[in-house]
Amino acid sequence: MKTALTATNIRVFEAVARLQSVTRAAEELETSQPYISKQIAAMETQLNVPLFSRVGRRLFLTQTGEVLHQHAKVAVESLKHAEEMLLRSASTSCGRLRIATSTTGMYLLPKWLAGFGEKVTDLETTVIVTSCTEVERRVLSRDADLGFVANRPRSRSFVVNVVAEDRVALAVQNGHPLSTRSRVGLDDLGKEQFIVREPGSATRALSERRVFQMHPEWRFRLQVNHIDVIKSSLEEGLGISLISKRAIDRELQSGTLAVVPVEGVDLRRPICMLANAQNLGSKAAILFAKHITNHALQMPLA
Repeated sequence: MKTALTATNIRVFEAVARLQSVTRAAEELETSQPYISKQIAAMETQLNVPLFSRVGRRLFLTQTGEVLHQHAKVAVESLKHAEEMLLRSASTSCGRLRIATSTTGMYLLPKWLAGFGEKVTDLETTVIVTSCTEVERRVLSRDADLGFVANRPRSRSFVVNVVAEDRVALAVQNGHPLSTRSRVGLDDLGKEQFIVREPGSATRALSERRVFQMHPEWRFRLQVNHIDVIKSSLEEGLGISLISKRAIDRELQSGTLAVVPVEGVDLRRPICMLANAQNLGSKAAILFAKHITNHALQMPLA
């Protein structure tokens, strides 16, 4: 289930509540007014309560908004205090950054690393692309400073930040009979050949929970443990697949693949950044985590 309150929208809400202005909040957070307004509107929709009343151009907290603001102030202040403490205790040398990521995170990391490289020089970075389970293991064993997975771990051994949203999409070859449909229902897919990820994949797990468990009679044509093989199989017309939309952005732009919305199925999921709760790692890891958290404020949805 999608979480209504995240570190990102709490920061946005706290700034608007404190400054009583979307414009001033956008300036302070170095983002756009439409983004701030969209975050507040989304919070009110998901929580099903009004947080602000508007009189002219000014914003005033509702009674519910006042309650949330008290908690938000504590949360934001706690995060600031933790950040200052960690930066003071981190080593003075950035040195090395070790990252473990699932396939979905792999498509976001290059842009994050490029922006970070403009700020930090002489940094040796290692990225391992592996399963979500292995990402968690590496972070817990301190073989990786940071991990990125497309689900929210239940273990309290992690510090977890939601840094983006992904959407699993029904992908088909451009030219497939479904490619011209504006949307489909699950009952329309019974005769299709599915190409699926291996058990243990976060995409497979989400697909099982939201789709395949409702149709245990469906059979899979291919089970593949590599995203590029799935994309090639789709382009060759071997079947259809539930796949991360971020993974096929280039294929959608080039026109080799198409996505078809599935009625009544929520296939959104958070992309989470993980750190070891007992040891947040080197100064490089702390600075990179801060860089990503700031970048997440302006990250478009999938």
